[in-house]
Amino acid sequence: MEAIKELEKVESGIEGFDKLTYGGFPSGRSYLIAGEPGTGKTIFSLQYLIAGIKKGEKAIYISIDEKPEHIIADAKGLGWDLSEYLSSGLLQIIDATHYFSAIYDQSGEKINVHQIVDDIIGHVKSSGAKRMAIDPIAPLIFSEKDFPNVIEFIRTLVFSIEDNQNCTSLLTSYIPVGSSKVSCFGIEEFAASGIVVLRLREFNNKKIRTVSVRKMRGTRIDLTEYTFELLPQRGLTLRQPV
Repeated sequence: MEAIKELEKVESGIEGFDKLTYGGFPSGRSYLIAGEPGTGKTIFSLQYLIAGIKKGEKAIYISIDEKPEHIIADAKGLGWDLSEYLSSGLLQIIDATHYFSAIYDQSGEKINVHQIVDDIIGHVKSSGAKRMAIDPIAPLIFSEKDFPNVIEFIRTLVFSIEDNQNCTSLLTSYIPVGSSKVSCFGIEEFAASGIVVLRLREFNNKKIRTVSVRKMRGTRIDLTEYTFELLPQRGLTLRQPV
């Protein structure tokens, strides 16, 4: 009987995290990083990209809700200077906010889902990126009539990313404060190959941050929820089980 081939793993760059997935993210797939505001979704994503860049891999960060200069400034505040990576071409930060201007200004125009997805995948292929982060996977402000377009966009984007198996991607998603949901729109967790949940919890009258792996196709996972800290230079650092 032929032995089952083990999936290639991509190291996350998150200190202590890869033990939860027995070696990292299975390569060539997309993973949801879900959490309330302030839980560290953007930092997790940047830390993942920087880990690849330090190994010589090209990376691409697609910002849907923030301008690139804000991302760069926030990273610098944590001790990460992205300018060298940007000037060398190892990192690209793409401003995708204009694609969703119809949502923000409520002009009533329909989102061109397939054009947006084609452009994103085009950036990945032309850059040769091995790692990508989309933060967040879809804009947070939209009218009720736009909801079907957003759902179609998410579904089409995730499937297109996974068709391009040379790139392993993180997709952030907002969880409403106090909610037990694991995504903002309700489709992300079904489309993505794995879910990492970041939470803020009350413990001894203090707020603590926690991380857990909800699902991960193609690998064993440790379902234990761990506390973590956000530290200068080091970023997310796992500490102990909750």
